[in-house]
Amino acid sequence: MKAGRPLLLGLISVMQACVAQAAPAILQDRYVAGSFEDRVDLLVRDGYDHPDSALARLQALTGGTPAAQRMLLQARGMVEAQAGRAADAGEHAEQLAALAARTGDPLAAPAAALVRASVVETAGQVDVAAALARPALDAYQAQCRGAAHACDYRSEWRALTILERRALALGQDALARNLLDDSAALAERAGDDWRHAYSLGSEAGVLAMLGQRDAAEHAMAEARRIGAGTGDPALKARLLSSQAYVLSADGRRESAAHALEEGLALARRAHAVRLEAMLLTNLADSYAKLQRSEPALRAAEAGLEIARRYNDQRTERVLVNNAGLAKIGLGRIAEGKQDLARLLESWRSSGSMANEAQTLREFGEALAASGDARGALELYHRERAVTEEVVRRSREAALTDIRARDDAYARERNIDLLNRDNALKTATLANRTQLIRNWSSVVLVLAASLAIAVIMLRHVRRIRRCLEAAEARLRVQSERDALTNLANRRHLHAVMERAESSGAAARFEGTMLLVDVDHFKAINDRHGHAVGDAVLVEFGRRLTGAVRADDLVVRWGGEEFLIVARGLSLAHAHEMAARILEQISRHAFTANDRTLHVTTSIGYGAFPIAASRRTASWQQGLNLVDKALYTAKSGGRNRAMGLVLPSDDVPPGRERIAAADDAFQLTRPVDLLQTCGSV
Repeated sequence: MKAGRPLLLGLISVMQACVAQAAPAILQDRYVAGSFEDRVDLLVRDGYDHPDSALARLQALTGGTPAAQRMLLQARGMVEAQAGRAADAGEHAEQLAALAARTGDPLAAPAAALVRASVVETAGQVDVAAALARPALDAYQAQCRGAAHACDYRSEWRALTILERRALALGQDALARNLLDDSAALAERAGDDWRHAYSLGSEAGVLAMLGQRDAAEHAMAEARRIGAGTGDPALKARLLSSQAYVLSADGRRESAAHALEEGLALARRAHAVRLEAMLLTNLADSYAKLQRSEPALRAAEAGLEIARRYNDQRTERVLVNNAGLAKIGLGRIAEGKQDLARLLESWRSSGSMANEAQTLREFGEALAASGDARGALELYHRERAVTEEVVRRSREAALTDIRARDDAYARERNIDLLNRDNALKTATLANRTQLIRNWSSVVLVLAASLAIAVIMLRHVRRIRRCLEAAEARLRVQSERDALTNLANRRHLHAVMERAESSGAAARFEGTMLLVDVDHFKAINDRHGHAVGDAVLVEFGRRLTGAVRADDLVVRWGGEEFLIVARGLSLAHAHEMAARILEQISRHAFTANDRTLHVTTSIGYGAFPIAASRRTASWQQGLNLVDKALYTAKSGGRNRAMGLVLPSDDVPPGRERIAAADDAFQLTRPVDLLQTCGSV
């Protein structure tokens, strides 16, 4: 197979060279009878795969009006940006900016911003692309006013897709779904079936990611129905890629691979080279999930050749990810780790934290499957840190949005009060002309003014109390997990900080239990995220029922839960761990008419540890029980591992873990002993 790979890549290069030569004939007779905007739009779309031919035909078009000049400059810039020719695209953006200053065209400046956004997005800088696309979108929407035919709806649609891809890169799936809703509605209002089907297909993939299987299948069926009317084989290939994602999310991975293979054949018949690279990307991922590492690596390397030829760094990163996973699957672990190092640096430079977390998760699972437990554990901890940062940023964005809405409400109320005050002053000035004639009227007016002032003051105080109450409610809500209604990390940190600041407990005394749902990813993959969420809710309920009333149960993240029980001895900690194991595994879980057998793994310890009376901060204690949890999972799951002080003679088969925290050094290593639970 190794000898055949260069031949395969050579055949692909020859085929693509023939496609490039045939491109002018492909473009020759399409949309010749369409409007000027339609012809320009088609050339931009075809320029994605055949930039030179599309640019030659765009150069032959002429526009006598400023609007036509703007469309041609923007089209050339978009084709250059898609081809990775940043300098040429930047020159067209500068010409658009000059056109805006010269003619006053309100859409020339946002067109320049959109070209620049496409340049940096092709280079993989999603944050910068979104920062450029957002003001451009505002400008297009201000011009359109909801009437797609009266403005440049195509550019508005393109700006929405850039923002949607950035939302996905940051793990903001719900925001991405809303943006896709907007782009689909915009295309539907404009009667643009191609864009309507494209957006619906993308939305189906996001809905599948969110675990909304029925909604995803409905959106996918609608996309196929609308796309069939366009007669575009490249669009059909794109929709097959979206359908494959929906199938894979539902666990039908063989069907997903067949859909991608069909789409790849269509893309090649349509001479859509860049689309071929995208399908090869997805096919490599599909083969990897089916544990077919050799064809996965061949597909990834074939796609890499295309992506690098077009300087498409976004696609290249995903292909490097899939190639690295395939290499690890083939036992080429060192090569796979080299790909991982380059890929993580690239994700960090582009600000794609959700992609970075996904890469760490996938490579960690691949290393674990290949037997590299140490490497898998390292990636697990790195992935958890990145995921926490993604969650933190998403929470901050939500809080910022809430505060912005509250500030806007307060500003509106202040404006209303100011208007009332101005009206009062106007009335007072008008009444001054009546002072000489009717002093009694003056007294009445003053009394009325005083009454209004009192009412306004009471109203302001009432609004202030409402805002303070809303802030207090928000503070409480921010310390609860939205799914399980348990305390979250923020609440735990607040509790511990209050205890330390009061001087009550500079060092932690009590018991910590770190509890993890066994095989939770398999539950999500097999039954969907809705079932997974229901399992987490029931899991949290059973944990609460297994502990004391004043013990703190925290959803620590994902499928991990933390129990903090102050004043609980090690002997009682053993009993609590055994009780939790029994509560979870005794009765099956029921979720969405499905019955599941769920088990759990537990790491726990009582502090200070045994007779040594050596103390630790709660963070240090958490690190130790985290190691105990990892040992429980490595030992087969459905068990609890507790921290005890070792004897001089350690029984054979028991694992030693050193306490490496600089602030907490045990005189002897900590021994993780299995105290309760069974496989």
